[in-house]
This record gives sequence, structure tokens and C-alpha cells, in this order.
Amino acid sequence: MAARSTRRKTGPLRPLRQALTRLERDGTKLLARVRKDAGKYLASGQQRALVLLVRRAQRLGADVERRIRRGRRQFEARAEKILAEVERRAAHAVERLSLATRSDVERLERRLEARLAELEAKLTGEKTVARSGAAGAQSQP
Repeated sequence: MAARSTRRKTGPLRPLRQALTRLERDGTKLLARVRKDAGKYLASGQQRALVLLVRRAQRLGADVERRIRRGRRQFEARAEKILAEVERRAAHAVERLSLATRSDVERLERRLEARLAELEAKLTGEKTVARSGAAGAQSQP
């Protein structure tokens, strides 16, 4: 889990998080400035209407913020799933790369059989030479 939380903080979604944080901060500043400036120029009836409008804007802002958080969580979850699938497929591909193919095994079998045949030929040839050499030694007095 620690690896995942580290990956989230430094991963490819970092610029998105920074942009959303900056957007939220700028929106809050703008709303405060608009409220202050509007209060200077409006009559009391208009100020009440402005207060209602600001409250609606705040509720809308909270709703947008909630939707952004939900969308970000869903996006991150999808990104995590995709990353896990890519890692799984890569691991599987690497596993397959390290295994010998059927043709490799068959080629090695043929080479081994050829070497065994050579060794057997040498061994039977030495025994034949040794027997004939022993028989020749006995006939020479």
C-alpha cells in the first residue's frame, strides 16, 4: 500500500491535482473579491439578492468540487487498474522470454544425441583397439 500512495503523489496525475488545487484557490479568491466589490456598489435589497446568489454559487461550487473529487478518484482507480494490467502483462511477457522454445529444446536434444554417439563410438573403438592390442601382444613372443 505504501508504494501505491507514493506512486499516487508522484505519478502521472500530479499535474492534474496541482491544476485542480490551483483552480480551487483562485476561485475562492475571486469569489471573495466579487463579494467585496459588489457590496460597495449595491443597495441593501440588492445586497440581499447578492447574498442569495453567493450562497447558490457556494453550493454549486461545493457540488462541482465533490464531483471533481469523485471523478479524480474514479480516474485514479482506472489508472491503477490499467497500470496493474500492464505490469501483469509485462511480467508474463518477460517470463515467456526466459523460457526455451520447443525448437531450442529439440536442437539441444539433437546435439546431445550426436555427442553421446561420438562418445560411444570412441569408447567402443578404444575397447576394440585394446582387445586387438592385447591379442597382438600375446602372439608376439
